[in-house]
Amino acid sequence: MVHVDDVAIAHIFLLEHSNPKGRYNCSSDDLTIEGMSEFLSSKYPNQFPVPTVESVKEIKGSKTPSVSSKKLLDAGFRFKYGIDEMFDEAIQCCKEKGYL
Repeated sequence: MVHVDDVAIAHIFLLEHSNPKGRYNCSSDDLTIEGMSEFLSSKYPNQFPVPTVESVKEIKGSKTPSVSSKKLLDAGFRFKYGIDEMFDEAIQCCKEKGYL
């Protein structure tokens, strides 16, 4: 997961970097689907219909994030936003647009 502003900042950072090579992953937070269920239900209790941890365990497929931003971090990049800001701002935007 990554905040859209961090993606834009990372692009600029790499454009200004002296010698970027290859591809870079840009993900400030690794979160399993179970972890997301726990996070959302604890941060926004009774505000949204968040699937329970038990119900998401039935989802098939890879549940462990396999993306690393180590190369980007080793180049000196620092993320400005975390998961709290990502969800707070996304929910605020949805409220302003009348989706919630």
